[in-house]
Amino acid sequence: VVEPQMQAAFMLQALRELREDSRVAKKKRQETESDDKGTILGPLLGPAIPFDKDPAPEVPDGYAVPENLEFVGLEVDLPVGFKRLRWALLHKDSKFVTDAIFATEAKYEDIEIKEWSKHHDIIGEPELPEAVTNADIEGAEYESSYLMPASAFVKANTAYETVQLTMYNDNCFCIKKRASNPDVPYGSTFLAWTQYVITNTGNNTCHMVCSVEAEFPNGPPLISRQIQSGMRSGVAQLFVLIGETICKYADEYP
Repeated sequence: VVEPQMQAAFMLQALRELREDSRVAKKKRQETESDDKGTILGPLLGPAIPFDKDPAPEVPDGYAVPENLEFVGLEVDLPVGFKRLRWALLHKDSKFVTDAIFATEAKYEDIEIKEWSKHHDIIGEPELPEAVTNADIEGAEYESSYLMPASAFVKANTAYETVQLTMYNDNCFCIKKRASNPDVPYGSTFLAWTQYVITNTGNNTCHMVCSVEAEFPNGPPLISRQIQSGMRSGVAQLFVLIGETICKYADEYP
Protein backbone atom coordinates (compact mmCIF):
# COMPACT_ATOMS: atom_id res chain seq x y z
CA VAL A 1 0.00 0.00 0.00
CA VAL A 2 2.83 2.38 0.88
CA GLU A 3 4.63 1.96 -2.46
CA PRO A 4 1.66 3.01 -4.64
CA GLN A 5 1.01 6.03 -2.38
CA MET A 6 4.66 7.09 -2.61
CA GLN A 7 4.68 6.66 -6.39
CA ALA A 8 1.42 8.59 -6.73
CA ALA A 9 2.84 11.42 -4.61
CA PHE A 10 5.99 11.43 -6.75
CA MET A 11 4.02 11.65 -9.98
CA LEU A 12 1.88 14.46 -8.55
CA GLN A 13 5.02 16.39 -7.61
CA ALA A 14 6.34 15.78 -11.11
CA LEU A 15 3.12 17.19 -12.55
CA ARG A 16 3.43 20.30 -10.39
CA GLU A 17 7.00 20.81 -11.56
CA LEU A 18 5.94 20.37 -15.16
CA ARG A 19 3.16 22.91 -14.68
CA GLU A 20 5.65 25.35 -13.17
CA ASP A 21 7.96 24.80 -16.13
CA SER A 22 5.00 25.51 -18.41
CA ARG A 23 4.26 28.78 -16.60
CA VAL A 24 7.90 29.86 -16.82
CA ALA A 25 7.95 29.06 -20.53
CA LYS A 26 4.73 30.99 -21.06
CA LYS A 27 6.12 34.03 -19.22
CA LYS A 28 9.29 33.90 -21.29
CA ARG A 29 7.26 33.84 -24.49
CA GLN A 30 5.28 36.85 -23.32
CA GLU A 31 8.40 38.77 -22.37
CA THR A 32 9.98 38.18 -25.76
CA GLU A 33 6.67 38.94 -27.51
CA SER A 34 6.98 35.75 -29.43
CA ASP A 35 4.02 34.31 -31.26
CA ASP A 36 5.42 30.81 -30.95
CA LYS A 37 3.01 28.60 -28.99
CA GLY A 38 5.37 25.64 -28.78
CA THR A 39 3.36 22.45 -28.80
CA ILE A 40 0.04 24.21 -28.13
CA LEU A 41 -2.12 23.69 -31.22
CA GLY A 42 -4.93 26.08 -30.38
CA PRO A 43 -8.05 26.15 -28.15
CA LEU A 44 -8.58 22.38 -28.36
CA LEU A 45 -10.25 22.21 -24.94
CA GLY A 46 -13.18 23.99 -26.57
CA PRO A 47 -15.00 27.09 -25.32
CA ALA A 48 -15.80 27.77 -21.69
CA ILE A 49 -19.23 26.48 -20.65
CA PRO A 50 -21.38 28.69 -18.34
CA PHE A 51 -22.44 25.71 -16.20
CA ASP A 52 -18.82 25.19 -15.10
CA LYS A 53 -18.46 28.49 -13.22
CA ASP A 54 -21.16 27.49 -10.71
CA PRO A 55 -20.50 25.47 -7.55
CA ALA A 56 -20.50 21.71 -8.00
CA PRO A 57 -23.98 20.12 -8.08
CA GLU A 58 -25.27 18.57 -4.89
CA VAL A 59 -24.40 14.89 -4.65
CA PRO A 60 -27.49 12.60 -4.43
CA ASP A 61 -27.96 10.23 -1.50
CA GLY A 62 -26.17 6.94 -2.01
CA TYR A 63 -24.00 8.37 -4.76
CA ALA A 64 -20.50 6.92 -5.15
CA VAL A 65 -17.82 7.25 -7.81
CA PRO A 66 -16.23 4.09 -9.25
CA GLU A 67 -13.54 2.49 -7.14
CA ASN A 68 -9.96 2.97 -8.27
CA LEU A 69 -8.07 0.16 -9.93
CA GLU A 70 -5.17 -1.54 -8.17
CA PHE A 71 -2.54 1.22 -8.55
CA VAL A 72 -3.24 4.97 -8.46
CA GLY A 73 -0.76 6.66 -10.76
CA LEU A 74 -2.01 10.24 -10.46
CA GLU A 75 -4.52 12.26 -8.45
CA VAL A 76 -4.74 15.95 -9.26
CA ASP A 77 -6.97 19.03 -9.29
CA LEU A 78 -7.36 20.52 -12.76
CA PRO A 79 -7.96 24.21 -13.61
CA VAL A 80 -10.64 23.54 -16.19
CA GLY A 81 -14.41 23.29 -16.00
CA PHE A 82 -16.02 19.86 -15.74
CA LYS A 83 -18.26 19.99 -18.82
CA ARG A 84 -15.56 21.68 -20.86
CA LEU A 85 -13.12 18.86 -20.10
CA ARG A 86 -15.84 16.28 -20.70
CA TRP A 87 -16.37 17.74 -24.18
CA ALA A 88 -12.62 17.76 -24.87
CA LEU A 89 -12.13 14.12 -23.84
CA LEU A 90 -15.33 12.57 -25.20
CA HIS A 91 -17.00 14.56 -27.96
CA LYS A 92 -16.84 13.34 -31.56
CA ASP A 93 -15.73 16.78 -32.81
CA SER A 94 -12.94 17.23 -30.28
CA LYS A 95 -9.32 16.84 -31.43
CA PHE A 96 -7.83 17.23 -27.98
CA VAL A 97 -7.13 13.53 -27.38
CA THR A 98 -6.01 12.64 -30.91
CA ASP A 99 -4.01 15.77 -31.76
CA ALA A 100 -2.85 17.32 -28.49
CA ILE A 101 -2.30 14.24 -26.31
CA PHE A 102 -1.71 11.31 -28.66
CA ALA A 103 0.02 12.82 -31.70
CA THR A 104 1.83 15.84 -30.25
CA GLU A 105 2.71 14.92 -26.68
CA ALA A 106 2.83 11.10 -26.69
CA LYS A 107 4.22 10.92 -30.27
CA TYR A 108 1.74 8.23 -31.30
CA GLU A 109 1.22 7.53 -34.99
CA ASP A 110 -1.40 5.73 -37.10
CA ILE A 111 -4.12 6.84 -34.70
CA GLU A 112 -7.56 5.38 -35.37
CA ILE A 113 -10.60 6.03 -33.20
CA LYS A 114 -13.97 4.53 -34.12
CA GLU A 115 -17.42 5.83 -33.27
CA TRP A 116 -19.13 5.45 -29.91
CA SER A 117 -21.31 2.35 -29.87
CA LYS A 118 -24.37 4.47 -29.04
CA HIS A 119 -25.30 8.15 -28.87
CA HIS A 120 -22.23 9.05 -30.89
CA ASP A 121 -23.56 12.53 -31.74
CA ILE A 122 -24.56 13.33 -28.15
CA ILE A 123 -21.76 12.15 -25.83
CA GLY A 124 -19.82 15.10 -24.46
CA GLU A 125 -22.46 17.70 -25.30
CA PRO A 126 -23.08 20.21 -22.47
CA GLU A 127 -26.76 19.23 -22.33
CA LEU A 128 -28.60 16.06 -23.29
CA PRO A 129 -31.80 15.97 -25.36
CA GLU A 130 -34.94 15.37 -23.32
CA ALA A 131 -35.29 11.85 -24.70
CA VAL A 132 -31.81 10.78 -23.52
CA THR A 133 -30.74 10.32 -19.89
CA ASN A 134 -27.31 10.02 -18.31
CA ALA A 135 -28.02 6.35 -17.68
CA ASP A 136 -28.57 5.89 -21.42
CA ILE A 137 -25.03 7.14 -22.08
CA GLU A 138 -23.36 4.82 -19.59
CA GLY A 139 -21.99 1.68 -21.17
CA ALA A 140 -21.15 3.37 -24.48
CA GLU A 141 -17.78 2.28 -25.85
CA TYR A 142 -15.50 2.60 -28.84
CA GLU A 143 -12.38 0.89 -30.16
CA SER A 144 -9.12 2.61 -30.99
CA SER A 145 -5.56 1.80 -31.98
CA TYR A 146 -2.29 3.66 -32.31
CA LEU A 147 1.41 3.02 -32.91
CA MET A 148 3.49 3.76 -29.83
CA PRO A 149 7.11 4.90 -30.33
CA ALA A 150 10.05 2.65 -29.53
CA SER A 151 11.60 2.90 -26.07
CA ALA A 152 14.80 1.65 -24.49
CA PHE A 153 13.08 -1.66 -23.77
CA VAL A 154 10.65 -2.35 -26.62
CA LYS A 155 10.34 -1.62 -30.32
CA ALA A 156 7.55 0.53 -31.74
CA ASN A 157 4.31 -1.36 -31.21
CA THR A 158 0.59 -1.00 -31.78
CA ALA A 159 -1.83 -0.76 -28.87
CA TYR A 160 -5.46 -1.80 -29.28
CA GLU A 161 -7.97 -0.27 -26.87
CA THR A 162 -11.60 -0.64 -25.94
CA VAL A 163 -12.80 2.54 -24.22
CA GLN A 164 -15.96 2.50 -22.12
CA LEU A 165 -17.96 5.11 -20.20
CA THR A 166 -18.86 3.49 -16.88
CA MET A 167 -20.29 6.64 -15.27
CA TYR A 168 -21.74 9.76 -16.87
CA ASN A 169 -23.55 12.56 -15.06
CA ASP A 170 -23.05 16.18 -13.98
CA ASN A 171 -21.05 15.13 -10.91
CA CYS A 172 -18.66 12.64 -12.47
CA PHE A 173 -17.69 10.79 -15.61
CA CYS A 174 -15.49 7.73 -15.72
CA ILE A 175 -13.47 6.44 -18.67
CA LYS A 176 -12.28 2.85 -18.40
CA LYS A 177 -9.90 1.40 -20.98
CA ARG A 178 -8.77 -2.12 -21.79
CA ALA A 179 -5.57 -2.24 -23.86
CA SER A 180 -3.62 -5.05 -25.46
CA ASN A 181 -0.12 -4.86 -26.95
CA PRO A 182 0.44 -8.18 -28.72
CA ASP A 183 3.71 -7.04 -30.33
CA VAL A 184 5.63 -6.47 -27.08
CA PRO A 185 7.38 -9.32 -25.19
CA TYR A 186 4.77 -11.46 -23.41
CA GLY A 187 2.13 -9.13 -24.88
CA SER A 188 -0.26 -12.00 -25.48
CA THR A 189 -0.31 -12.85 -21.76
CA PHE A 190 -1.69 -9.64 -20.28
CA LEU A 191 -4.18 -6.79 -20.63
CA ALA A 192 -3.69 -3.30 -19.25
CA TRP A 193 -6.73 -1.71 -17.62
CA THR A 194 -6.66 2.04 -17.00
CA GLN A 195 -9.32 4.26 -15.49
CA TYR A 196 -9.87 8.01 -15.41
CA VAL A 197 -12.38 9.32 -12.86
CA ILE A 198 -13.16 13.02 -13.29
CA THR A 199 -15.35 14.68 -10.65
CA ASN A 200 -16.93 18.11 -10.74
CA THR A 201 -15.52 20.41 -8.05
CA GLY A 202 -17.23 23.53 -9.39
CA ASN A 203 -15.93 27.03 -10.13
CA ASN A 204 -14.23 25.97 -13.38
CA THR A 205 -12.27 23.17 -11.72
CA CYS A 206 -12.44 19.40 -11.55
CA HIS A 207 -10.56 16.53 -9.92
CA MET A 208 -8.99 13.59 -11.76
CA VAL A 209 -7.86 10.23 -10.42
CA CYS A 210 -6.00 7.89 -12.80
CA SER A 211 -5.40 4.25 -11.94
CA VAL A 212 -4.12 1.10 -13.63
CA GLU A 213 -4.33 -2.67 -13.15
CA ALA A 214 -2.86 -5.63 -14.97
CA GLU A 215 -4.94 -8.65 -15.96
CA PHE A 216 -3.50 -12.04 -16.91
CA PRO A 217 -6.39 -13.88 -18.61
CA ASN A 218 -4.61 -17.25 -18.64
CA GLY A 219 -2.84 -16.84 -15.33
CA PRO A 220 0.26 -14.81 -14.49
CA PRO A 221 3.51 -15.78 -16.25
CA LEU A 222 6.75 -16.14 -14.30
CA ILE A 223 7.67 -12.52 -15.01
CA SER A 224 4.26 -11.11 -14.02
CA ARG A 225 5.80 -8.82 -11.39
CA GLN A 226 8.15 -7.30 -13.94
CA ILE A 227 5.20 -6.81 -16.31
CA GLN A 228 3.18 -5.10 -13.59
CA SER A 229 6.10 -2.88 -12.62
CA GLY A 230 6.78 -1.84 -16.20
CA MET A 231 3.08 -1.23 -16.81
CA ARG A 232 2.72 0.96 -13.74
CA SER A 233 5.80 2.99 -14.60
CA GLY A 234 4.86 3.52 -18.24
CA VAL A 235 1.22 4.29 -17.60
CA ALA A 236 2.04 6.66 -14.72
CA GLN A 237 4.15 8.66 -17.16
CA LEU A 238 1.19 8.79 -19.52
CA PHE A 239 -1.09 9.93 -16.68
CA VAL A 240 1.27 12.81 -15.89
CA LEU A 241 1.52 13.72 -19.58
CA ILE A 242 -2.28 13.87 -19.84
CA GLY A 243 -2.59 15.98 -16.70
CA GLU A 244 0.17 18.32 -17.80
CA THR A 245 -1.35 18.74 -21.25
CA ILE A 246 -4.78 19.58 -19.79
CA CYS A 247 -3.21 22.15 -17.46
CA LYS A 248 -1.08 23.66 -20.25
CA TYR A 249 -4.06 24.20 -22.54
CA ALA A 250 -6.24 25.49 -19.68
CA ASP A 251 -3.53 27.99 -18.73
CA GLU A 252 -3.15 29.16 -22.34
CA TYR A 253 -6.87 29.29 -23.08
CA PRO A 254 -8.75 29.92 -19.78
